[in-house]
Formats: sequence, C-alpha cells, structure tokens
Amino acid sequence: MSNKHTGELDGVSDYLKAQYIRRWGIVNTAKQQSIAEHMYGVWTLIRVWGPEIDLGPISQGQAEEWALTHDLAEIRTGDMPTPHKTPEIKSWLDRVERDIYPPTKLIEASLKGSSVADFCKFCDTAEAVLFLRLNGIGRHAMDVCDVLQLQMIKRLQASSIADHRQITLLKLFHSAMEAT
Repeated sequence: MSNKHTGELDGVSDYLKAQYIRRWGIVNTAKQQSIAEHMYGVWTLIRVWGPEIDLGPISQGQAEEWALTHDLAEIRTGDMPTPHKTPEIKSWLDRVERDIYPPTKLIEASLKGSSVADFCKFCDTAEAVLFLRLNGIGRHAMDVCDVLQLQMIKRLQASSIADHRQITLLKLFHSAMEAT
C-alpha cells in the first residue's frame, strides 16, 4: 500500500491540492496565497513580460511551463520560508523535489545557466514582492518584501540577461509596483 502523502505526484487529485498549500507561513498577510495562485501569478508575469524582452516562442513556452509547475513539489513538502533554506536544506529539498515532480527538474536542467532561467527566477521573485506589497501586514512583511526585492535586483544584475532587457524588466516591475 502506497503512502499518498509522499512520493511522486500521481494524478489530477494530487495536482489540485496545490490550491490548498499555503505560502507565507512566517509573514502576516491580509490574504492567504496558495502555491497554485503563486504559480499562476508567475505565469502571468512570464506571459506578459516575455514578449517585452523578445523571448522567442520556444523559450516562452518553456518559461510558461516552468511557471505553472515550479512549486508543485510543495504539495508534498509545503512551502518552506526562504530564511530557513540553508545550503544543506536546499540541497536536500532539491533531491526530494526531483522525486516528487521529475518534469520540473527536467525543465530546470534544460534551462540551467540560461537567460530564460534567470528570467523565470526574476518573475518568481517579482510575483512574491508584488504579492507582499499588496497584501503584507506590518513591519516584518515589509522587511521581507524589501529583502526579496533587493535579492531580485542583485540576481538580475548578475544574470545572463542582456543589459537592455534588464532595464526593460525593471521598468515593467516598477510599473507593476506603482499599480499595486
């Protein structure tokens, strides 16, 4: 008999659980966010911003697929707050997540080191910052938002994304921030 709370995701009922797995366990927010909502938010940014930085159709498709699946393993592991992800824990999580939803790790491996991977990570963090900007409550939430935004900008500057595309992404991000 298999344990349905561990191991590889198996079928629609497992995937639908993404709507119940909550993010922001250590941050006070006005509204809860599920990993499904987060992945959709990341997909939205990738879908809208990808063409703005001239992402080709194949890369756009890969990025969108990554966005809609990148946190599915959290159906089993839950969302772990970034401050708790030491290098050792991150390494362990990577191994566990590879077993839970292998396709995401295959996508990540195919994108590794590319500007598309850097773009995906930018959108992943941008969605988190935008969510907290709109829904965060209190000083701690704003501090987390500021730390994430600083990390996002530093990663972007160190990325393989061309400078003029980095500028475009930052303009798009700041425009989205002003709209929240």
